[in-house]
Amino acid sequence: MSWRRIAVAWGGPLLIAGLVVFALRGFLFADRLTDEHPDLLAFWLPRWSFLGRSVAEGVIPLWNPFEMAGYRFAADPQSGWLYAPPMLLFSVLSPGTAIRAMVVLNPLLAGLGLYTFLRLDGCGRLAATVGGLSIAGAMSASEIAIAMPFAGAMAWSTVVLLGAAGFVRAERWWARVEWLALAGFAWSQVASAHMSHGLVVGTALLVAYLAAKTWGRGADAWGRAAVFMLVLPLLSLAVLLPRLEFIDASSLGEGYDGLGAGVPGIEEEPPIMPGGVWAGWPFAFSSAPGAYAGAAALLAVPLALRATRRRRTMIAFGAVLAATWVLLLPLVLGAGWVRSAVEALPYGDVLLHNPGRLRYVAVLALPALAALGVQGLREEPMPARRLAMWLGGGVVLWLGVPMLAGADPGHWALFVGGAAVATTAYLLATREPRWASAIAGGLVLELVIGIVVGGVWTGDEVRLGLEGDDGVLAFQPLREPDVDLGAFLAPTELVERIGNDRYLTWAPPAAAYEKGYLFAQDRADWPALANERGTLFGIRDALGYNPVQLPRYWAWVRAANPLPVAYNAAVLARPTASEVRTIGARYLVVPQGVTPTVPGQVVATAGGYDLVEVYQAPNPVEFRGAWDVVPSAGAAMRIATSDRFEERDTVLLEQRPGRRPKVEAQGRGRWRSTSPTYMRLQVRADRRGLVLIRTSYDENWHATIDGEPAHVMVADGFLQAVTVPKGRHHVVLRYEDPWVTRGLIGSGAVWLMLVIGWLAVLLIHRPVRS
Repeated sequence: MSWRRIAVAWGGPLLIAGLVVFALRGFLFADRLTDEHPDLLAFWLPRWSFLGRSVAEGVIPLWNPFEMAGYRFAADPQSGWLYAPPMLLFSVLSPGTAIRAMVVLNPLLAGLGLYTFLRLDGCGRLAATVGGLSIAGAMSASEIAIAMPFAGAMAWSTVVLLGAAGFVRAERWWARVEWLALAGFAWSQVASAHMSHGLVVGTALLVAYLAAKTWGRGADAWGRAAVFMLVLPLLSLAVLLPRLEFIDASSLGEGYDGLGAGVPGIEEEPPIMPGGVWAGWPFAFSSAPGAYAGAAALLAVPLALRATRRRRTMIAFGAVLAATWVLLLPLVLGAGWVRSAVEALPYGDVLLHNPGRLRYVAVLALPALAALGVQGLREEPMPARRLAMWLGGGVVLWLGVPMLAGADPGHWALFVGGAAVATTAYLLATREPRWASAIAGGLVLELVIGIVVGGVWTGDEVRLGLEGDDGVLAFQPLREPDVDLGAFLAPTELVERIGNDRYLTWAPPAAAYEKGYLFAQDRADWPALANERGTLFGIRDALGYNPVQLPRYWAWVRAANPLPVAYNAAVLARPTASEVRTIGARYLVVPQGVTPTVPGQVVATAGGYDLVEVYQAPNPVEFRGAWDVVPSAGAAMRIATSDRFEERDTVLLEQRPGRRPKVEAQGRGRWRSTSPTYMRLQVRADRRGLVLIRTSYDENWHATIDGEPAHVMVADGFLQAVTVPKGRHHVVLRYEDPWVTRGLIGSGAVWLMLVIGWLAVLLIHRPVRS
């Protein structure tokens, strides 16, 4: 094969990959990250580090003891369990290298995935290159690249569409099964990346694409499409079952409408944002800096209307984009009947609690429509004058309309220059087809300029002048990374001293903020060990940050905190001795010079923070000889958060474990934990009593006493307790999540049947040699 043919065959993918590498070179070639998106350092890096450590040890991470006094992990929708990229990268690479690889991987996969999908759908190399460059450039130049759940969902959605395109085109069932397997795996990755908005966006485009490709082609085609859509969730049972079960049993079990109910002083956000999203949000893709999609691509979007040979695909992407735009209009989303209909859907308020996230549909739809427009022009050329009118219409749409709506002209300067270059390239290609490559070249040039401008952007958050008052902004530019990962990942003396004990961060004034320490991410804040740094270093944090929490722990934090706390935070504004003792914190991390709220002794100092070992520190496991039975969880919370609760020696129970001893029992216990899901206790009691375990209650904890099953009860509102008889005993607590097991068995069985079916049809259709 000649170099020319190699360049023609691989030029598009190489351009896409080169653009991503250039855009994210600061992440790829330097040990740096960014705090531009608060979740990157405070959520994804710590949690995926824990995931990687567990996978490397050959352990399913069912339980994370290092956040929120213990937390159900694998079933968490955003844990990363069964999400292949973080599981692989974080188990074989250092956390810093792995997270940087994740930032680069998603835009790269999105660009190459869309390119391959478009090629399989019938587009030529130029059109597919325009589509791949547009989505890769928009993601790489903006905060989309570091919004890990959305970047991952968009990237893997292109692979789902690729599988669907191959399935539709295949004429043999063995080939259809292969494409179905690819789509099934990719769909599970979309669900693992973001099981709400990301999965909805990807699935909506998939359903629209299959419906458009199947329309008018008979019952057999509809049957094949139905099989395709039915098998996808069955292949993903290992992802879906534990997550759906946990959501129902979590703090989000009753939806956003139930958050804060019954908690005095808490006023949560409305379950569904009634104001919708500013109507001009699609025009953000023609503005810079930010998620700039490129004038050469955007001008081709209207041309998709005349791409008659690609009409089915155009209708699929255009319909989903138009439907999303209409739904997000304030007039529509604010209508009472729309809100009622959405609230009636399963998890409906979860989807529209933050409806602006549905704008991600444009990240996929606009580049695809642009590619279809280019392909239509290649297949059905038009005279230069007529083409100029179409391109002029594109300029009016992407520039004129936002200007008339009052947009800031400065953000469209790059589009103006790009439109001039793109128009020239399109007209030249019409007269001389060999100039067609100039379209891709011009697109690369303007995307590179947008990337450079965004990387050095020093202004405030980008506002286009179209947003109104709803607070949903355009996708912001991605600046050059400036967080030293080596320093961020280096443990301090405080980490070493805490060891296997539990700590609690109290660093005012951030402690009084409704989202706690989420935005306290400067280098000076790192030694405070907030923002999931306990999970990062493997030390036990009493607090945390997660939108899905164990319901009793969630309720205790809000009962203990005198100030409002956001639904996804766990923070104590001013921890009392009672709260510190209840949650089992031996250490407080406080800024130097600030008097801790609980008396103690400074035992270590690092980076401007003191580690205070509280006097009469509680033990993680204690023997208690007496208990009180309260009528409800609410009553337990009220007593457990009272000022004098630490003076009590009794345990609060919500069910009677048996007759209370007339004389308080005396005893002691020692504990040893060999894994996050296993704890062994040695207990000696002179009478029947309780073992109080200061770990967040979860129904999946099971106990045995001397090998015999024992009941794990709720203690003090959100902790755990086990009744032990008189004498010396071995108590074992083990965490088992049956839905993780059931999901793995279910998915395994479906995948096995798929492989058997593939082998069967392969043998049936195998050519017979004469």
